[in-house]
Amino acid sequence: MELRRFVHAVDSHTGGEPTRIILAGGPVLRGKTMMERWKEFREEQEAFRCFISREPRGHGDMVCAFLTPPCREEAHVGVLFVDTAGYLTMCGHGSIGVARALLDLGMVPAVEPVTEVVLDTPAGLVRLAVEVSGGVTGDVTLSNVPSFVAARDCSVVLPSTGQRVVFDIAFGGNFFAILPGEQLGFQVQAEECGRMTSLALELRDVINREVPVRHPLEPDIDRVELVEFYKEIPQEGLTRNCVVFAEGSVDRSPCGTGTSAKLALLAAEGKLRPGEVFVHQSVTGSLFRGGFEPGPQVGPYETVLPWVRGRPSVTGFNLLVEQAGDELGGGFLLGRR
Repeated sequence: MELRRFVHAVDSHTGGEPTRIILAGGPVLRGKTMMERWKEFREEQEAFRCFISREPRGHGDMVCAFLTPPCREEAHVGVLFVDTAGYLTMCGHGSIGVARALLDLGMVPAVEPVTEVVLDTPAGLVRLAVEVSGGVTGDVTLSNVPSFVAARDCSVVLPSTGQRVVFDIAFGGNFFAILPGEQLGFQVQAEECGRMTSLALELRDVINREVPVRHPLEPDIDRVELVEFYKEIPQEGLTRNCVVFAEGSVDRSPCGTGTSAKLALLAAEGKLRPGEVFVHQSVTGSLFRGGFEPGPQVGPYETVLPWVRGRPSVTGFNLLVEQAGDELGGGFLLGRR
């Protein structure tokens, strides 16, 4: 059999959201920092991104984590995250999945009761604590990068409806537009995902045309990548969300970076104090728990240092190949915009 390429991968999910972890067979990147590698990956490896994430090997909601040697000595590995539409500077659920997989595969020695894993990402160093009992790994707690609210009470008009929509913009590793689903008539339930996705993509397009945003330390992080609808459910002590990203992907988990951004917003609103626990539910019913401590000043922004806890699971071991002559072997995507 003549193969154009082959890639070793481990598949996992965190709260229902997939992460395909690329162990071998990817490109060698030359950048001296993870941000340099992220730019290089984005500019030169589009074909590889499509190969690992899209059909016929992947699907429209796939997220992949490409492992590299770290750029900083204190990290165990470097990680670049991609989805079917582009390149992410950070991914919370993906980081949680990578951390447990590194222990389960023996790439990081497991130490009871908790093993620290440090990932080098374009958004900064990400620390995770993996619980270990009787040699078995379990829940993973993500200590995320400094997170902050970039803008409050922004508004734009949706062209399709003429409605003015009000939202906040917060950073949790990526920039999110966060708004109550009820503003657009949603109860934030699974059966509404199609309509929420359509309006979220339209809203994101308008925001990125009309509302400038830029990370003060990483100027290449300069757009809203995700839209987060939420509904508070006080009788159950939680908030349910639906996060839309890429070209119409819906997060099956409560979203690690989205939870971090939400924690920054709750802190700014005075609705959550350091040390208190916030419960986030996805449209699949999966839960993340999170909290925060005060963080450093980042440019003009006061930040929080969020933590997010979830449980990932390995779902498969894959050898991805592209056979010579496969006209669709490079990857394709249907049913989006």
